[in-house]
Amino acid sequence: MAAAPHLNSDALREVLECPICMESFTEEHLRPKLLHCGHTICKQCLEKLLANSINGIRCPFCSKITRTTSLAQLTDNLTVLKIIDTTGLGEVVGLLMCKVCGRRLPRHFCKSCSLVLCEPCKETSHMPQGHRVIAIKEAAEERRREFGTRLARLRELMGDLQKRKASLEGVSRDLQSRYKAVLQDYSKEEHKIQEELARSRKFFTTSLSDVEKVNNQVMEEQAYLLNLAEVQIMSRCDYFLAKIKQGDIALLEEAADEEEPELTNSLPRELTLQEVELLKVSHVGPLQIGQVVKKPRTVNMEESLVETTASSSASFREPDLVQEEPSCTPSSSPAKPRMPEAAPSIQQCHFIKKMGSKGSLPGMFNLPVSLHVTLQGEVLVADRGNFRIQVFTRKGFLKEIRRSPSGIDSFVLSFLGADLPNLTPLSVTMNCHGLIGVTDSYDNSVKVYTMDGHCVACHRSQLSKPWGITALPSGQFVVTDVEGGKLWCFTVDRGMGVVKYSCLCSAVRPKFVTCDAEGTIYFTQGLGLNLENRQYEHHLEGGFSIGSVGPDGQLGRQISHFFSENEDFRCIAGMCVDARGDLIVADSSRKEILHFPKGGGYNILIREGLVCPVGIAITPKGQLLVLDCWDHCIKIYSYHLRRYSTP
Repeated sequence: MAAAPHLNSDALREVLECPICMESFTEEHLRPKLLHCGHTICKQCLEKLLANSINGIRCPFCSKITRTTSLAQLTDNLTVLKIIDTTGLGEVVGLLMCKVCGRRLPRHFCKSCSLVLCEPCKETSHMPQGHRVIAIKEAAEERRREFGTRLARLRELMGDLQKRKASLEGVSRDLQSRYKAVLQDYSKEEHKIQEELARSRKFFTTSLSDVEKVNNQVMEEQAYLLNLAEVQIMSRCDYFLAKIKQGDIALLEEAADEEEPELTNSLPRELTLQEVELLKVSHVGPLQIGQVVKKPRTVNMEESLVETTASSSASFREPDLVQEEPSCTPSSSPAKPRMPEAAPSIQQCHFIKKMGSKGSLPGMFNLPVSLHVTLQGEVLVADRGNFRIQVFTRKGFLKEIRRSPSGIDSFVLSFLGADLPNLTPLSVTMNCHGLIGVTDSYDNSVKVYTMDGHCVACHRSQLSKPWGITALPSGQFVVTDVEGGKLWCFTVDRGMGVVKYSCLCSAVRPKFVTCDAEGTIYFTQGLGLNLENRQYEHHLEGGFSIGSVGPDGQLGRQISHFFSENEDFRCIAGMCVDARGDLIVADSSRKEILHFPKGGGYNILIREGLVCPVGIAITPKGQLLVLDCWDHCIKIYSYHLRRYSTP
């Protein structure tokens, strides 16, 4: 049923009803007529008043006399007639009328029939049958109280979800402390035989990494389910708030007995994790200090974590070999353990040098957040803390681009003594036409500059929070809207600005974006948090999965830890594509640079020496540039395509 818009029924009743007979005005017998005093009465009632008077019609409301001998001399109330004649508004008025006769505005609500009724229909049709009829306002208040009760229940569920999320964070901290404690115990034993532990340490850390990966996957899946439930509850809350704000009649038109969906039934009550302890072993075959022992650990998400926290602070015992069997029992001549696709202690890209340091001078950075390398080898850096874009060539610093307001803006702001607006870049790129695209968080816009620093376009329409930007081979720009949940495609002309823009696809909180030579666009999804982000720098929040879409809007390859055991992200903060189309990802929480060939699998290119990697790019000479935000510099590594790509 179509819902009536929000109209004041009392005010509408005064306009569309004759105040004497309480009937709705029509264009014929009940035609609205204006007296000289300004009151409107229907033609039928005026005929009765005129028949009982001599000198004219006495207004029954103000007692003023309208001198007339014929109703034809009185003018019609054209406003009321126009309302009645208007088709759209007439349909709306029809929706607000009594559901039995359809001629009068309702004053009552029949709870037995769920209909709004006028006074005559109540007395003739419903009261004789013993129906329960109450005033419209009373019925609407009952309905509002019912929705308020549901809203309170949903808010209680929201509070429970917040407690579950806090518990999950506590479990994560507890597991991290256990990992560190086990490694510390191992290190104490390692000092006794310094020169013979290379192979043993590699085996041990690999086993511990596998356990940590399994536990992280379980906890991240739980966090994802909690986030989904939270979004559903917030959606239901908005729905009931909208219901409460509806008009009385519109509120009562809809069915009130809809069942409330169980939003938390899909959430698991327990988590099955792998708990680790250090199990010392004696010399069996090749020398080993110890092995990682796994045992199931169940965490009840509905209870407090007081006991869990207390147990995490206790020292780890050294279990007897007879009581528990280790995860990998070596024989007298043990086979070499199967290594994962990326050996955890091997770094495949070699560090060459570091460029830049913290500061505001040319060539220095303050919390840089984005990096792009052009085909000519020029390097563009979004220097967020210094409110600028820096451009470098092979010889060093070239220029910087800042926000340049119009002349009138500069004059007005200078006259008022205010600071000029800043350029607060979040991402930067350059297309094949030499235009530089920038997403600006200062005014949530997309700006396009020439190499000379002249702004040729500034676009804000339909953008909530633009973040990542990349350039297609055709020269178009693709921008992610993290709060709007969409990817937008922009066509920019150097002389006319933005000449065309369209929605490419929808996604869940898309943030960072890149594309390959064929025009395939890769973008991050979801919200992954850097657990070491103690400064609450929200620009370092990344995604936990990667999606792809073609230039025609067709969705393609997806990379997420839900689909593969090895593809495991924590906080994706930057991406690029090499010459062969392989995807390179910067995970700021893992502090690693990962390589994903087109054929599948993955390699860890860099796992040491990074503080918070947020941007990556490959130079035409084959070097890998990593933008380290918290180290305020660009780190340059060797990158050999043939060695690290899967054939």
